[in-house]
Amino acid sequence: MKRNLLIAAAIGLALIGSSGVASAQYRDEPRERSSDYRSDSHRNLRYEINHVNRMYAHVRWQLRRYSAGPHLWREYRHISREIDRVNYEYNRGSFDRYRLQRDIEHVHSELHQIELELRVRESDYYRWH
Repeated sequence: MKRNLLIAAAIGLALIGSSGVASAQYRDEPRERSSDYRSDSHRNLRYEINHVNRMYAHVRWQLRRYSAGPHLWREYRHISREIDRVNYEYNRGSFDRYRLQRDIEHVHSELHQIELELRVRESDYYRWH
């Protein structure tokens, strides 16, 4: 019984230690491969769209946490429609990638503007890159 517990503990410690190394490598990997990753414009757009969708959810959390007024919620709903359109155009498959990239940057800028108007703590800002 003691032997089984010792083996289980050793395996658990090994897994915990290796997961820390793996996560550290994962965090560093995108920076090293960024030029390869960005060379494929279709993947780059998917990455940027996923990123803006995560930021959208994060800003919704901020609006709730900081008790935003109706004006900011209206802006947020307006941005929601823009994000829906960007997602639709990308998923449809036929899009002008430069225009879509500009739209993504515009939505990101508007979401960040909401963060600024909310006066969120610096630690609560969504990290874009």
